[in-house]
Amino acid sequence: MIARPVPGLSELSVTEFLTLARIGFLPHGLVVGACVFDAGTQYDWVVATGEVTALSNALRQARAQALRRMRTQANDLGAEGVVDVRLKVEHDVWKGARQIAKFVAIGTAVGFDAAHAPTELQGAPSLRLADGAPFVSDLTASDFAALLRAGYRPITLAMGACVYGLDPREMRGSRDADEEMLGYTQAFFDARELAMERLQQDLFAEHPRGSPDEPLGIVGMSVKEAVYGGGQSAPIVEFTALGTAIAATAAGDPRRSAEHPRPVLAVPLDR
Repeated sequence: MIARPVPGLSELSVTEFLTLARIGFLPHGLVVGACVFDAGTQYDWVVATGEVTALSNALRQARAQALRRMRTQANDLGAEGVVDVRLKVEHDVWKGARQIAKFVAIGTAVGFDAAHAPTELQGAPSLRLADGAPFVSDLTASDFAALLRAGYRPITLAMGACVYGLDPREMRGSRDADEEMLGYTQAFFDARELAMERLQQDLFAEHPRGSPDEPLGIVGMSVKEAVYGGGQSAPIVEFTALGTAIAATAAGDPRRSAEHPRPVLAVPLDR
């Protein structure tokens, strides 16, 4: 049984809640999308250096399924979209060397409430996508508000991932040598290129060029690299790129500022 959305709950701080309320958005509830995917066993992999397609595809499909479920929950709550999405990706090895990929996405569903919006914003159009689906974004409340003022709206989370395996024999060949491990270095470059290619492929497959929700760019990009495995198994390099795809707001959207907001330098005082 797939978990139901939790209406009325959110992970927004007081500041984030007030930031959204000032532009007429209220939280509709906490939404969670999850998918646990079986990527087969290590014995099925080719030991030679190269992409571990089973794991890459597992992450790709798990992400799509998790975000689909998150959108469904947001829709059930009558929300226009989801903000402040946090992702958690884990890999587990089960009995029999089975590789399991777990993808969990948690965010706050929000919707525009004209009754609580400033008078000048009460006629603002919906931010739902052209097909009626809610948007999904990992932007904070303040970044979401700033994006709308600048004349842009969030579309979806764009993600590209690549899992790259290394031949243990190549690694042993560099043991105790005072030199660069070229195979290891190249793996990071190859994994990055494949991940970025997948990000664009999946994004434009979902929102083709020329469509009403054609992305103009991606903001808030984060890049994560991880290395795991080793010992008796092949070392694994994982590269993940994630960001929020954006499109232009409607020409008459009153949330659009007459002038683009100027960036402000903020220095954290707790670091």
